[in-house]
Amino acid sequence: MSGIANLLIILGFTVIFIVIIVLVFLLLYMIFFDRTQKHHAILRNYPVLGRIRYFLEKIGPEMRQYWFNSDNEGKPFSRDDYEHMVKSSKYLRDVIGFGSKRDFDEEGFFVKNSMFPKLAEEEKYDRETKVTTKRYILMKDPLFSQREEKWGDEVSSAFLLDDDDAVIIGPNTKHPFRLKGLIGMSAMSYGSLGKNAITALSEGLAAAKGTWMNTGEGGLSPYHLTGGVDIIMQIGPAMFGVRDSKGEMDWDELKRKSEIPEIKAFEVKLAQGAKTRGGHIDAEKVNPEIAEIRKVVPYKA
Repeated sequence: MSGIANLLIILGFTVIFIVIIVLVFLLLYMIFFDRTQKHHAILRNYPVLGRIRYFLEKIGPEMRQYWFNSDNEGKPFSRDDYEHMVKSSKYLRDVIGFGSKRDFDEEGFFVKNSMFPKLAEEEKYDRETKVTTKRYILMKDPLFSQREEKWGDEVSSAFLLDDDDAVIIGPNTKHPFRLKGLIGMSAMSYGSLGKNAITALSEGLAAAKGTWMNTGEGGLSPYHLTGGVDIIMQIGPAMFGVRDSKGEMDWDELKRKSEIPEIKAFEVKLAQGAKTRGGHIDAEKVNPEIAEIRKVVPYKA
């Protein structure tokens, strides 16, 4: 046993020695490299402290998110709002204390709780549309992990607007766009988001029901159509997806897009703040698939 113990001790010291040598080598390399580079004066004068500074700067958003911002500071949704929404939807009950953390002495408007709130049976909403969701039970919530058990699939109401309260866009058109939910996905193009993200959003929004998906100005991709969700196709200044080879409006292509059942409306974006020409994607990112979707030349900005 003494021989094995000595061997383990030697191996342990060897590993520690190798780690120290590697760290010293990296330190010397950084000092030599940073001393000779001419891009960052801070790194040239303070190689080690400079890299620590940049490291702390990079993790600043995470530090503020988890440590320094209060539960009510985040925008557009605070940490408190986020936890109420996420945990209520996952566990199908609010497991967070409902005490108020707001300063009611400051100026502003506040929602006053009703002394006699309506029961669920008395509320007016669409009771026919249902969604299937997964329910979890939070068993323990210790410091370093969570223990939860899957309770199973559960069918619940989608809580959409009643037919009488539905929002109708284009009431005098041949195919009015009826909205029974007031929250949808804002414009995010395929190209800025990958196919996995677009597909997941399409299928998730379709499962939620009563909502919509905005394509952004990058055109309609097959991934937007995966879930069968209602779609608002955005047409930006560059007219991606409905343009011809000269960059002009292709009315035949627009008509073809309008006949796709999932497309319920078109949104025309005239400008985007300072980006009056619309969004831009680097030439190397315009692969043949994106070029076909946007109706542009591949690998050309």
